Amino acid sequence: MATVTARLTPIEQGWSAFRSVLAGVYRILRRDRLGLIGLGIILAFVVVAVLAPWIAPFPSQGRGLSNLSETLQPPSGAHLLGTDEFGRDLLSRIMFGAGLALQVGMLTVALAFPFGVLLGVVAGILRGIPEEVVMRVTDMFLAFPPILLAFVIAATLGRGTNAIILAMAVSFWPWYTRLVHSQVLHVRSQAFVEAATVLGLPRRRIIFRHVLPNTLTSASIQGSMDIGSAILIGAALSWIGLGPQPPTPDWGVMFNTAYLTGSFVTFWWYSTFTGLALFLVVLAFNLLGDSLRDALDPKLRRRRLIL
Repeated sequence: MATVTARLTPIEQGWSAFRSVLAGVYRILRRDRLGLIGLGIILAFVVVAVLAPWIAPFPSQGRGLSNLSETLQPPSGAHLLGTDEFGRDLLSRIMFGAGLALQVGMLTVALAFPFGVLLGVVAGILRGIPEEVVMRVTDMFLAFPPILLAFVIAATLGRGTNAIILAMAVSFWPWYTRLVHSQVLHVRSQAFVEAATVLGLPRRRIIFRHVLPNTLTSASIQGSMDIGSAILIGAALSWIGLGPQPPTPDWGVMFNTAYLTGSFVTFWWYSTFTGLALFLVVLAFNLLGDSLRDALDPKLRRRRLIL
């Protein structure tokens, strides 16, 4: 067995370790109903987003085609969730908007996560002047609330989904840097890292074999929860006019239109179902993040076993 393991390439060893982690997470998630509910909701939204052009009742209306003969119709057999101010099927619009919302959340974290983690590791490993520079810049960004910083950056870059994603990525990365930096400092003081240093192992090997695997857990949990936060903040930025131009099926733009048309009460279905979709996807990512924290954090897992 040892001979087979020794012959594995670094990529194969990494993939084997990744599969074992996934298997352990799956075993724990099977016993966590809230985590499974969150994962199920996320998968449902992903399936809807991918298949929207084929499963939406009115695909052309979902993309933005008007139907002025049926404006602001309540839910019915023809339109299960009603129609909007241009007569477009609201269910189709929400289904097409799911892909845009998931894109905003996932791309924001995909940009902010590696950049923030890299700076956190660099600051924690190099120490001295590099650490001071990185952490002071990080503190400067952390001095502003994420939504306020994202608003300023998005307003500077102009309207559009790409501007919102970039603005939120810039406002999210300092949190990963701060979190990973503290984790690296803790791991560096552990006996196994000190032993590897005394044995003369290359710094790169110490980082990738000992430091990173023991610091990415907390950042990964934070990233899973930040996807929901990014979707919510992205919708808020679209609400105030920094999102894509209509007729793009953006949930924030749709909610803003519902507000401007005065339909919160009279045409209740417009804002209710759009807000419900946003609420469900954000809740799902938070439920999944809580479950991953319980599954991957050894201290919390041990406490659950004791209780």
